[in-house]
Amino acid sequence: MVENRYILHFLIFLSFNIYSQECTSLNPYNYGDCEEFIGYVWYEESCVPVYGCGANNDNENFFNNYESCDLTCNPEFPLGDLNNDFIINVTDIISLVSIILLADSNPNQSFIVNGDINFDNQLNVTDIIILVNYILSDEEVRGSWQIINEDILSLKCAQCHYEGSFYAETSDLILTQNVAYNQLINRVPNNSSAMTDELVLISNASGLLGILQSYFWEKINIKNENHFYTEHPQYGELMPLGGPFLTNGELNFIKQWIWEGAPENGIVVDPIILNDLSIYEAPEFIPLEPPVNGLQYHIGPFDVYPNTEREFLYYVPAIEGTYYIDKIEISMSPGSHHFIAYMFPQNYGSPPNAYEYRDIHYPYIDEILPNGSLNFEWLNNVQTLQGHTFVTGTQWPSWSYDLPPGIALEVNSNFGLDLNPHYFNYTNETIQGEVYVNLHASLPQEVEKIAGVMQLGNNDISLPPNQETTLSKTYSFYNIVNSLTIDSPPGLNQINIFQLFSHAHQLMTRFDIYINYANGESDLIYTALDYEHPPVLSLDPPLRLNIGESLTANVTYNNTTDDYVHFGLLSTDEMMIIFGLLYFD
Repeated sequence: MVENRYILHFLIFLSFNIYSQECTSLNPYNYGDCEEFIGYVWYEESCVPVYGCGANNDNENFFNNYESCDLTCNPEFPLGDLNNDFIINVTDIISLVSIILLADSNPNQSFIVNGDINFDNQLNVTDIIILVNYILSDEEVRGSWQIINEDILSLKCAQCHYEGSFYAETSDLILTQNVAYNQLINRVPNNSSAMTDELVLISNASGLLGILQSYFWEKINIKNENHFYTEHPQYGELMPLGGPFLTNGELNFIKQWIWEGAPENGIVVDPIILNDLSIYEAPEFIPLEPPVNGLQYHIGPFDVYPNTEREFLYYVPAIEGTYYIDKIEISMSPGSHHFIAYMFPQNYGSPPNAYEYRDIHYPYIDEILPNGSLNFEWLNNVQTLQGHTFVTGTQWPSWSYDLPPGIALEVNSNFGLDLNPHYFNYTNETIQGEVYVNLHASLPQEVEKIAGVMQLGNNDISLPPNQETTLSKTYSFYNIVNSLTIDSPPGLNQINIFQLFSHAHQLMTRFDIYINYANGESDLIYTALDYEHPPVLSLDPPLRLNIGESLTANVTYNNTTDDYVHFGLLSTDEMMIIFGLLYFD
């Protein structure tokens, strides 16, 4: 009997090593002080980028991109798939029985996770019974694509991506059952960054190449949330927007279908995989400790009601003294969409009441009062938001940003901030929003240069009714310098932009920013496709703009109203603004 157990244990060990690869953990800081990007390595429990002078003798342990590293070193297999072959059958039952019988031999951790079918953190006969029932009850006869189309896309994606909807128009993607396959397979995405990366929505190349080429997979793979926002900030938002996100079973099913070549017909993925109803949980929200030297702002907790979004302004008054901010940390509880810190325009007037929530959206504030008149409190909140000057912000729930070495934002008694959290809650339960913001300060003698805020606007907006209009405005080197919140030194011939952000209203469908070089060539450096959620783009190294060069805003609007729309502060008016952070050499 003991001999038979060890035979089973050997078979499990053998099958595990066939389907997975153990990666060597390498310290990413062991490759010199150079700033050249070398590749990705497996370090402790994740894939990390390496910058240095060369890979030394570790070339075979480096990967060209994050996705290859993560799929190789951190594979995730379906619940119940004990031998990691993406097929759930009697072999997995034998493996689970053997693991339980040999629990004292410290089986591999992935076996424990995949074998805990009922999520009670124990391996016992209950898991065996459930796994047997899964296999015996498997009577699915539909093709793999049909399951994805009918059970996943129709229920979780097509509710927004239907013909004529805002999301279908801005993404150029319709996911209703009759057209979804042709809309996805090998189509170029309506995202300039993804196009530059030569991705298609879903590639039918199969294998690792198919996964790496599929933009749709990047957009739904919530388990790679941190990588998505860190490495691909211009890809937009993870989907479905605001959640609920796909289950781990649904994600594994789609990933394996893409791996098999994304066929329209046939069964290429075991439908038992879909029995894994667990959903990715974001890392635990951890309040930030106050900085040793600097400022901390704390907002909340505040309620975000079921199936609503909440966005508000929160004024924090001016401080005493001067701080030189060289690092910004932001931590937000789950459900966050973005956080932005604004400063007031020079002509704003008296500041609002401090430490109050000034809401933007119903049901937290009414646009129209019960007597039918306009709610001027709501109107004032909206106008204030639309007239603000961007300072910094992020869409990442946990963010730490160091300004370039020796560069700092000067915060003094003239600098009150208006803070802007934005939360989505597409669940049926009230969630708690909460935000911590740390502004770390350096000593004055450590500051070499002061960062300035750039604001480039176009007030010449006139959009004819019921048609699409594209406006273009170019800002010369001197236009940019004259827009800054800091004074320029004499003889200035270069500026360094390290953050970009756009602002427009509800008719905007695309906001592109180009850099124009002295030789007449141009490069696209920024794109926003959603007026409510424009990306905050951090540039490292900074974008160097020389005298004789310029920036161009190229913005497309779709005026679906019967009236001309002009520049203005109301949401029914339009705007066209580039914000940025920069410093001088």
